[in-house]
Amino acid sequence: MRPLILAAVLLFPAAIAPAQAAPPQPLHQVQKLSDHAYAIQGPGGNVGLFVTAHAAVLIDDQFEKSAPELLKAVRTVTQNPIKYLVNTHHHPDHVGANGFFARQGAIIVAHANVRKHLLAQNPKTQEGLPELSVGEEDGAKLARLDLHLEDLELHMVHYGLGHTDDDLAIGSPTDKVLHLGDLFFHGLLPFIDKDAGGSLDGLLAEFEWLASWLPEDVKIIPGHGPICGKADLLHHRDFLKAVLAHAKANPAKSPRELADSFDAKAWSDYKPLEGFVTWETLFGAASGKGSGRVQK
Repeated sequence: MRPLILAAVLLFPAAIAPAQAAPPQPLHQVQKLSDHAYAIQGPGGNVGLFVTAHAAVLIDDQFEKSAPELLKAVRTVTQNPIKYLVNTHHHPDHVGANGFFARQGAIIVAHANVRKHLLAQNPKTQEGLPELSVGEEDGAKLARLDLHLEDLELHMVHYGLGHTDDDLAIGSPTDKVLHLGDLFFHGLLPFIDKDAGGSLDGLLAEFEWLASWLPEDVKIIPGHGPICGKADLLHHRDFLKAVLAHAKANPAKSPRELADSFDAKAWSDYKPLEGFVTWETLFGAASGKGSGRVQK
């Protein structure tokens, strides 16, 4: 019997060999948008990456625990040092890895209120705080900073109160790529952080401004959701208009009543984030009767 067993092993080794484990899937997906620009999606907010011949600029950085994997994703595109890290705003799913990338040598740029909010959350920390500030603490004031890095030009604009009081929109006019951070929740109900100075009226005003000049072929990196274009931005603007119009036409109604009486079927592509943002919390922000998110 032994020769027969040996023959079976030689002829059919796969039948008795241990199954090979599938290679682990990368935590991040990288999408090229232009000669300079890439979008990186993974845990947390969407990340932007702009690359020149000798340097790189990172837009947002997600969470500290996933920072090494995010850096691996960056290294699939470029080995250049990350010279600047730009924060779109202060929420932890966008700036949680500030300290990690500061230790890599990145200079952190953000609106002035990002530093203020981060210090309020943890007064004892100095690591990962922005070193260059755009604008001032009055979040209603327009502010702009332009970055010129080799053949890359980036415009950072704080239009006013929107998702928070410290949002930056970051874009490259030559690449026609724009990162909007959480000013834009694509396909999701927007979160208006009223506790951090957010304003749905201000957010709509910013979308009206963007709609007035963005080129038709712009590529937009939203804070959450898939990469999109101007048509999606216009659709979102119209959604914000409908929400605000409904809230202002019914000032006596509670957020729950506003949510129940709104024609949500006409906007079926907008999905709530259960446990975080619902139709009721959205109308709480729109009517000035809530914080904009589910309270725990």
